[in-house]
Amino acid sequence: MRIPIQQIRDIVDLIFSTTGYNIKNLNVSFPQPLDMKIIRNSDGDIVLSFTGSLPKVSWQKFISLSAWIQGISLGKIGGILKLKYLPDISFLYDDSETKELFGQEMDFSDIEEEILIHFNDETRQTIAKKCLHYATAWATIASNSGVQFSQCTEISQRQLRKNCKNFVSDNIKSDPEIVAGSVILTFILLYVVLPVILKFILERLFKKLFS
Repeated sequence: MRIPIQQIRDIVDLIFSTTGYNIKNLNVSFPQPLDMKIIRNSDGDIVLSFTGSLPKVSWQKFISLSAWIQGISLGKIGGILKLKYLPDISFLYDDSETKELFGQEMDFSDIEEEILIHFNDETRQTIAKKCLHYATAWATIASNSGVQFSQCTEISQRQLRKNCKNFVSDNIKSDPEIVAGSVILTFILLYVVLPVILKFILERLFKKLFS
């Protein structure tokens, strides 16, 4: 099926707009200017690599989630999405179930119960719950992409913890509910309160994942 030139132009225009381009339940937006390298590898796949300001992909999973695109590999029947802090994600061009790309969300409801006990004020509870939601999404995507947490080496475990922490931090720092207050209050929340809460969440989450 051929795509009209005007349609291609409209898609590119949307990708570089402030609203981005919607593909089923995903939204893709590119920064301006965009540094991109395009090559054809030995398998005949077209590989796009990004540097500097990275494109962003967002999706809705109970709460809005975002990740940065480091590269895209396009093969004959499908491709690979290379996301920052996440394992590579494979997709098919004709896959109508894009919403299942990230799989059934993992259950960490017991950690949410601990949040209510450990943090006795609403602000910290809100931040902790959001951290847990973002961490749960990261763990779900990683697991669905083939990561076997229980079989990871100590070095792999450290890298996974770091990736999860960075993914959660990126999303928290762009969450309008968290950064909507004054500059001073936001600074305190992100650089004083958040590290303590994030450590609490990740210790419990990875204890379950690596067991």
